[in-house]
Amino acid sequence: MDMLLLLLVCLLTCGGQMLQKQAVISWQRQPCSHWQKLLSPWLIASVAALGSGMLLWIYLLQRLPLSMAYPMLSINLVLVLIGSRLFFHEQISYHNWLGAGAIIIGALLLGGLL
Repeated sequence: MDMLLLLLVCLLTCGGQMLQKQAVISWQRQPCSHWQKLLSPWLIASVAALGSGMLLWIYLLQRLPLSMAYPMLSINLVLVLIGSRLFFHEQISYHNWLGAGAIIIGALLLGGLL
């Protein structure tokens, strides 16, 4: 169960980053004031996702050793890489994909799952 919650933390954190990027894109499309930016639905959703992820992370720190839980957060790097390709059509180099594979293997090793 804890590993599923840890995955949820990663998804919330990654989702928050994707929402922040979408907020910036929306600001570039239509100039707006600082207040409009702060009240942007994309930015508010980002804060909600990141805040929820933080609260869940604090809960998990009570249940899991930090030395096992924290390396698993590196999966966020891979999720953001995939999300940036899928949602924002960013070009991802071969080296980035190799690095993502290394991150996954490293996280699994450090997390004691391999």
